[in-house]
Amino acid sequence: MGAHFNQLPADGNSMSPSDAGPAEAAPVPAVPAWRALAARGLLWPWMDGVALRLIAGLHLPLSRAWAAALASEGCTAAFWQGLGQPAPQTASVRRGAEAAVATVLRRAEAYRAAEADWRAAFFGPHKIAQGHLAAFQARRVNAAEALMMTRGRFLGLHRRRRLPPLRWQIASPDEVEARHGRRLAEPARAFPALETAEVSESQATEGRGGTLSWLRFPAPLGDTAWARVTAPRDVADPPSLIFLHGITIETEMWRDSLDPASPLAREGIRVIRPEGPWHGRRRLPGFYGGEPVLGRGPLGLLELFQNWVAETSAWIAWARRTSRGPVAVGGISLGALTSQLVLTAARSWPEAQRPDAALLMAGSGDLLATGYEGALPAALGMRPRLAEAGWDEAGIAAWLGLLEPQGRPLLAPERIFMLIGEADEVAPAETALALARRWALPEANVLLRRHQGHFTLDLGVTADPAPLLALARLLKGL
Repeated sequence: MGAHFNQLPADGNSMSPSDAGPAEAAPVPAVPAWRALAARGLLWPWMDGVALRLIAGLHLPLSRAWAAALASEGCTAAFWQGLGQPAPQTASVRRGAEAAVATVLRRAEAYRAAEADWRAAFFGPHKIAQGHLAAFQARRVNAAEALMMTRGRFLGLHRRRRLPPLRWQIASPDEVEARHGRRLAEPARAFPALETAEVSESQATEGRGGTLSWLRFPAPLGDTAWARVTAPRDVADPPSLIFLHGITIETEMWRDSLDPASPLAREGIRVIRPEGPWHGRRRLPGFYGGEPVLGRGPLGLLELFQNWVAETSAWIAWARRTSRGPVAVGGISLGALTSQLVLTAARSWPEAQRPDAALLMAGSGDLLATGYEGALPAALGMRPRLAEAGWDEAGIAAWLGLLEPQGRPLLAPERIFMLIGEADEVAPAETALALARRWALPEANVLLRRHQGHFTLDLGVTADPAPLLALARLLKGL
């Protein structure tokens, strides 16, 4: 299959015009030199294996301790309970953990104050000067990053006693049936559009590549759905891309990041970056960002998809209300899986909530291979936990009608791009290629990057944004 699809070289260079035809001869959008250099420096075949080990064995356990510290409110017993471990006998270890918890709580208080001031400035009734808006934003992001970085305070504790990567709360098959059985029995109504969202837009400030503003509306989950908008300057009715992030990715909580979608604003495309359920500002008390998606087993994925698909329909409607340009949906990893469902669910949505194009990066057409048999659940020891809760492969397979796109997408195949890492073991490349076959995507729209895997694929786009450029050309031509 791979021989019949465009293969982008792994060194970060885009296809030559002779490989891709005249359309690929357009200049690549500018990428800051440090971003391209950093991305290329990490594009090694072995990097994905290292990244997976670091995520499962270090980042998630430190995040679990961080979340337990936040939920403890300074109570030592509550902290250890949140880790599912007894307090250590060694006094020095206890004191170190208590000091780490205290630091987390101080940083959390500073972040809450900065976030409250930011909301009052950006969403308040009074016009705020640009310089002051920039200061509020800088203060909020600095405080958010300082809080996120306190995960490192638990490194010594993790070295002394292995911390768990997740707070396991796997729902039983009976509980899942009670909550989602009706949806499974009525697939045509499983992902209805959200037609009544009252979206509020913040004041705008200047940012890298365009003007920045934020959107919010009351979400069906009972919290607030958020999105950041980067709009190109001096472009009337720009096309829009609604770009959904991967699991545990919380762009709003960091000062800067290797954002794979950032070059699009320079191409005249408005980029809308929603915060997914249980991430960023939407983190549940007692959990780190994205943790419920994994820790709740099949229920986590079912409920994330149900809500994020619906929210995406609301973002599409907002994009159409505010610009006459076409609207694309897309994302990476978990965001790509959600976007896939949007493409089939939107067949029954109102015209104003249907996308015009899509870009799917590191997606999968087989959720069993990705979420049950894949490299990430194996690294987390998920299968034994699922078995304890009453799940086996057949039981999970019964719910694929709500986890995988069913039937043909709304869009013509020529309007869907897929970017796939040949070395991806988290969402195995063959599963995405199989979906491309089922959807009859043109060869030119399926981009296979050699020697890149799940975690290096977005770095490859940072170094060489040719897939984004292809999407931009499509949107400008619609």
